[in-house]
Amino acid sequence: MKRVLRRQKSGYAVSFLFWFFGFAALFLVFWKVWPNVSSAGDNAFSVFWDSLWSVTLDFVPGVEFKLVYLVVFASVMLVTGVIVFGLSRKWFVLGGKDSLLQCPWCKKRWRSSPDKALILCPYCRQLVHPILVDE
Repeated sequence: MKRVLRRQKSGYAVSFLFWFFGFAALFLVFWKVWPNVSSAGDNAFSVFWDSLWSVTLDFVPGVEFKLVYLVVFASVMLVTGVIVFGLSRKWFVLGGKDSLLQCPWCKKRWRSSPDKALILCPYCRQLVHPILVDE
């Protein structure tokens, strides 16, 4: 049996877009927190955790976002991107075993998979419904 992988390009594009937004949000968080964490010394993790809850960003005047919201947004985008990427790929199984087919026009036989209704006869080049022949 032959297995074929079908990739959906729109799913790949959407998943890579989600990954881009997720990594961009994480990069922005680490960019804002790094000056505090680099000067912390021994308690870098606690300074990082405190900075997530105390440092705010102003994307729009009057609207403030804490960095923890960006971390949640980034994690949702990354997980959604992985799920969309996984769902945009699908394996198909083609054809079972080969069978002996006979052309109704020229009566010649050949071995092929009978998974199609219309087949081009390799001898007379007619588009035919082949007859399944017992071996």
